[in-house]
Amino acid sequence: MKRTKWLALFIALAIILSGIVVFGAQELGNLTLSDGTPLPETVETVETDVLVIGGGGAGLAAALTAAAEGSNVILLEKMSYLGGATLMSGGIIPAANTKQQEDAGITDTEELFARDILRPSGYSVRKDLVYTVTAEAKSVIEWLEEQGVVFNLITSSLYYGQSNYRMHLAEGSGQEMTRVLVENASNHEKIDVRLNTPATDLVVNNGTVVGAVAETENGLTLYKANNTVLATSGFAANKDWLEKYMPEILDAVPMVAPGATGEGILWGKNLGADIANMKAYQGHGLHSTVLGKSLSLGYLYAGGMLVNANGDRFTNEHIGYSELTPEVLQQPGGKVHLIFDQAVADANESSFATLKEKDALTEAADLETLGAALGLDSERFALAIEDFKNGMEKGEDSLNRTLFPASLTGPFYAVEITADLRHTQGGLVTDLVGHVVKPDHTLIPGLYAAGGVMEGFSDTAGPGYMSGNGLLQAFVFGRLAGKAAATTDPASALYIGNEYTIAYKDIGMTADNLPQVESTVEASEQATETEPTDSPETETEPQPTEAADATYVDGVYEGEGIGHDADEPIRVQVKIEDGKITEIEVLSHNETAGIYESAESGIIEAVLAANSADVDVVSGATESSDGLLEAIRKALADAK
Repeated sequence: MKRTKWLALFIALAIILSGIVVFGAQELGNLTLSDGTPLPETVETVETDVLVIGGGGAGLAAALTAAAEGSNVILLEKMSYLGGATLMSGGIIPAANTKQQEDAGITDTEELFARDILRPSGYSVRKDLVYTVTAEAKSVIEWLEEQGVVFNLITSSLYYGQSNYRMHLAEGSGQEMTRVLVENASNHEKIDVRLNTPATDLVVNNGTVVGAVAETENGLTLYKANNTVLATSGFAANKDWLEKYMPEILDAVPMVAPGATGEGILWGKNLGADIANMKAYQGHGLHSTVLGKSLSLGYLYAGGMLVNANGDRFTNEHIGYSELTPEVLQQPGGKVHLIFDQAVADANESSFATLKEKDALTEAADLETLGAALGLDSERFALAIEDFKNGMEKGEDSLNRTLFPASLTGPFYAVEITADLRHTQGGLVTDLVGHVVKPDHTLIPGLYAAGGVMEGFSDTAGPGYMSGNGLLQAFVFGRLAGKAAATTDPASALYIGNEYTIAYKDIGMTADNLPQVESTVEASEQATETEPTDSPETETEPQPTEAADATYVDGVYEGEGIGHDADEPIRVQVKIEDGKITEIEVLSHNETAGIYESAESGIIEAVLAANSADVDVVSGATESSDGLLEAIRKALADAK
């Protein structure tokens, strides 16, 4: 992959201009709130270096990182406890090239990791955000281990949509992970944690955010800071905003952080910040109405099916758990039945035992009797079962399901299912270190955002999601924002990532540690509208760098180049007629299926059109593109 010289110079200049020391308190003039109204009377003023608003995973990461840089930090949390959505999470974080993978003998790449995250959205989300989290995920795992969290790699099964075993489970899940971080923050000499202290608005001085006001037991207090980090989560607990942006999930069971009410997004909007992906969310479409919690997708993967109150199957049950959410809620009454046989029950033994203990099961010896017990339309249910059995026989049914059990053997069971909402995925647009930005990519000085309050990278609209994205967003950008807030003067802050090519390999943000990731879009093409678009971005096709006038000696020539697989070269044959390239045939390769094909078709088409191998690589398949072009160039060298 290539690294542009101007990019390295740009980052070096940004670091020099920004400075790496904590700067002095700002001189304050006429102070206003985010909406421009004058600052109301306050009972006291408290000063600090960095102010963090919100004490979930993102806020804790930002506070601990800023404090590690030597900054004094005040952490405001409106609830009586810290943790937010991270406390409620499963504590699972995906990461590539970790020690845990190495110990398990697993080879992984950041490129494959990024592709897995991009796939649920149809590659429509900002790729620079995705490349940033895939580059930083390993360091997040290592940082959390330094904090005292213990991780184990899950190798018992692949998570939906993941192409490799990269899910790292914290011992004690999200609760223990949160406990460790809360303990560290609460005991840190440079972090002042203030619970039951809801921030009510940002405070601005001539366009620069200089802190916030918050309700305390004594009254309204002004918290002045050199930089402020918003870590106030999304708006999953705000019914009005849900109705506005995603009415299809209003009836979902709320499994959300109660503090996720969206005020941070509103404050940023008041200051002119751009917002994006406000219709995107994470849900779970297999929520037991009796247990009050979600069930494992293992019930569906082992052979279960979903039918609605009429007895109809309505979806391919093997889509992601979040993607199932609107499918389930759109059924009559917003409830469906999960139906499975004894083999599926045995495959989910522990969970099944709980369902049985809680009397959450309807049981019958055969499917016809089960349907009658559930009150299903017998003819429609029979057709649904027939279609399912046809799928078992043919390998695919009318709903495009392709994975089926070997048999359906009673007894049979049914569980009433609905869907739940976990968190929203839209918010303030930022650059790659958390600077909150306006639609024209100018910064709002002094303001950063991290976690659920910022633009997500799971989907532009709807339930597209990859397991672990929420924690990645919280910890990666919490750390980046905390680092930048502790080391950057608002007056000299530069927008980091304006060409959408950068993902920081090292949180130190030095030019020598930038990952070599190619951009897929130019900045002017990047979607940052206040309302998400419906059409996905398309991959950039390779284009000739210039019209080539080269002529070659007629004949057939061969060449080799090294792509992603360093042990097996890409071999090509190039045909020259009348001095022009007329045919390129790939004789052999051992590149990664699914990635290489996009490189081959695009590169060959561009080379033929340009009559030259001086064309761009295909983004997302850079190593394969480089190897293929090397092979073609060697063949053409013999043709001159």
